[in-house]
Amino acid sequence: MTDFAKYPPHDQWHDWRELDAKAWPDKVERKYTLVPTTCFNCEAACGLVAYFDQDTDQITKIEGNPEHPASRGRNCAKGPATLNQVYDPERVLYPMKRVGPRGGGQWERISWDQALDEVGARIRTAIEEDRRNEIMYHVGRPGEDGYTDRVLKAWGVDGHNSHTNICSSNARAGYTFWMGLDRPSPDFAEADFI
Repeated sequence: MTDFAKYPPHDQWHDWRELDAKAWPDKVERKYTLVPTTCFNCEAACGLVAYFDQDTDQITKIEGNPEHPASRGRNCAKGPATLNQVYDPERVLYPMKRVGPRGGGQWERISWDQALDEVGARIRTAIEEDRRNEIMYHVGRPGEDGYTDRVLKAWGVDGHNSHTNICSSNARAGYTFWMGLDRPSPDFAEADFI
């Protein structure tokens, strides 16, 4: 079997060195620590490796993780694009509360304690006043939905929403009808034709 790409050997992930492509034609060597992580852009949760620059303390690139049992280092464009999300200047880093009219774009920063207290109080009031239909929880990633779904059911709330509802349910239904699997992992390395 021929590899599609050459990856840094796993035993060198703690101290990987390579030339900086952005510095070309100068040969500038960069020192990295490679950190395995998981893509959070869809339910597939493909394996990624973040290249953490030891000199700048910044992630400089993200690639597929060849050690991941499902994705095996092969990712769609969403995985490496995670780098843009990490450093997006408009990324929400702390709770914000609207202080003006809806749509007015007026927000103030509040503490996590205040945010949790206010949201919790509103949920409690809705449950106590039998307005459970006003409560909806959106779970973003697999693994956290089982617990929250049980909590919502204990509250008598049928307001569970997930990434599947808004992204992958149509594809997963097609895969199920076609292959009997809702999340196939193609074996491109052993394919006779692609």
